[in-house]
Amino acid sequence: MIYHVRIDPHDSQAGARLAAALRDVGLATFEGVTDRASLLRLAEQVMHVWHHRDSDTDGVTAIGDRGELARRPGSAGFGRDELTVHTESSAEDRPPRLMLLFCARGAASGGECRLVDGARLHHELALRDPELLDALHTPRSVLFGGAAGHLGSVFTEHDGRAVVRFRLDDLARFSPQITRRLASLRAILHDLETPMPLMPGHGYLLCNTRWLHGRAAFAGERLMYRLLGNPLPTVEIPEGFATSLAEPATV
Repeated sequence: MIYHVRIDPHDSQAGARLAAALRDVGLATFEGVTDRASLLRLAEQVMHVWHHRDSDTDGVTAIGDRGELARRPGSAGFGRDELTVHTESSAEDRPPRLMLLFCARGAASGGECRLVDGARLHHELALRDPELLDALHTPRSVLFGGAAGHLGSVFTEHDGRAVVRFRLDDLARFSPQITRRLASLRAILHDLETPMPLMPGHGYLLCNTRWLHGRAAFAGERLMYRLLGNPLPTVEIPEGFATSLAEPATV
């Protein structure tokens, strides 16, 4: 079950309540943030904010149509086109564990967020294409982010928990065993993809090592604020998902 939290921007425990809502399935939605400053305060109650290549000095990345920037490899999010579901910062050795996304201004049309639960993806692959699942677990089977990126696997498992790391753009290079089954992977991702429209003033916090995120193409002046980070020591958020999970989350 996905929980929705109404935030009081002046509540010092708002972040703790949001993190608690996230804990079971790695995703929670929220409303009540009034501006960029209150969004940053909320994020800092949950995580150590991670400064991204494209973020401003406060760690907030404003995601809108930036024209030619979207043509740069790895920067498709700054355009208007569809964005395939992916792990944020997948080329890093250790991607940030949390991502907070907030709608500051909606699109004229389109632009719905799209989500895939990595636990559900793992579950469906085990049922529908176990050979592909094995390939996605194989070490050094995917190069994320080009020559200077990370050589690893889509799924990494340890002590009964798995994390997912995924992208499907020009900065992903797959082993032959995966490449020849990409059509199957795309079909399963399409089946599992769930749209999540965000109204202005609404957002979500997700576990970046469990959930894949993307968006539909849009028209208009859509503007989202994004923050990345790792949980504070006082915030207990499990990484990834249990591979024994009998019933993955639905949105």
